[in-house]
Amino acid sequence: MKRIGIILFAAAIAACSQNSVAVKDPINVSSPTPSEQITKVSLNEAQQGYMEAGNAMAFRFLERIYSGKDVIVSPLSLQYALAMTANGATGETLQEIIDFLGYGEDGIASLNAYCRLLLEQLPAVDLDVTLKLTDALLVNDQFPLLPSFQKTVRENYYAAVENMDFSDHAQVAATVNDWARRSTNGFIDKVLEPSEISDLAVAYIMNALYFKAKWAGTDYDPMFRDYATREEAFTLSDGSTRQVPMMNNMRYHPYAQMDGYKVLALPYSGGKFFMYILLPDGNDLDGLVRKLKETSWKSVLSNLKTDAEVYVKLPKFDVENKFNLSDALKDMGVKRAFVSGEAQFDGMFQPKPGWYYWIEKVIQKARISVSEWGTEAAAVTVVEMAGKNSADFGEPKRVYFYADHPFVFLIGESTSGAILFEGAYTGIAAK
Repeated sequence: MKRIGIILFAAAIAACSQNSVAVKDPINVSSPTPSEQITKVSLNEAQQGYMEAGNAMAFRFLERIYSGKDVIVSPLSLQYALAMTANGATGETLQEIIDFLGYGEDGIASLNAYCRLLLEQLPAVDLDVTLKLTDALLVNDQFPLLPSFQKTVRENYYAAVENMDFSDHAQVAATVNDWARRSTNGFIDKVLEPSEISDLAVAYIMNALYFKAKWAGTDYDPMFRDYATREEAFTLSDGSTRQVPMMNNMRYHPYAQMDGYKVLALPYSGGKFFMYILLPDGNDLDGLVRKLKETSWKSVLSNLKTDAEVYVKLPKFDVENKFNLSDALKDMGVKRAFVSGEAQFDGMFQPKPGWYYWIEKVIQKARISVSEWGTEAAAVTVVEMAGKNSADFGEPKRVYFYADHPFVFLIGESTSGAILFEGAYTGIAAK
């Protein structure tokens, strides 16, 4: 049986290391670079609906993966990963993906237009903030892409498309890692190890999302001062405490008191990007996460006000984690895409008789670092697809077992091989 794995890669990345293999043909870093600042991201009425649906997905997604431990994920990175994946899908498979992302009946064209708009405008809304969205495809030269698929990702995602021999796993990993390093200003240069490159891989579809911003303030009046940070008690979910480095600040920050929790908005330089802190009134973070999946983020933002000085205590923290998101996506409606023989991914590669593809797993790795200076954050989303050629299987082997005459039966324990009961059935006493 032949199996081919496709890695669809959406990355917003966090880590540092050096590649040990020289890259022969670096992938072009291709993304819009704004020269002029815009006042806001311009969304039409339908796109505003997409944004609200995407935020609702983000809260449902968080509730699925939160398990009582520190967590950092990127719904935007996941959106770009699945959006590019969707362009190779058709039928029910495509519809499930765009339904999950919140595009309903508007279809793939609306999804692509929305992604392109965010890719072009988000980095331009505040030039004091570094925000990069970069896309690329690294393709096994034995599996050429459909021209229509290439055209779509180039026009809507600014994606560079490069082909190479995948037989040298060290070179493939080095090429991906080099692209990640250059796409994230050196914040990460290692996404894949050579040992992670499968003999079955046919493509890496990559998106790098990188964010770096100073807090609002000046050199003379910064948001947080180093000397004001001190070790203070932090109460854990079980009621115990531990000492953490706590930053301190007092300003007229946007804040809100919601039902069961408070909201604080801390601005980054330029005042367009914020870190929002949602703090449960009690010590029930689990309950807050559950509440958020039924919460309208637009409604939360509408409750923010700036009528009082807010004394802020915020821990410095650095969180990094990695998740397999496959089960969460299945639970949230993306089902057929994961089913071998039923997923519909016939819009990505040039036709090969008998071949079909499905999503094998979706992985996301993310990291955030928060300090007195500001915030650096990134995430990696990897959609791994698999494929096989039905022509290689021929007729399936069949075995028939009809217990229609006397037989022996046993009851045994499999790990030891011990037989616990044995007997025979003759049918003589049957009634």
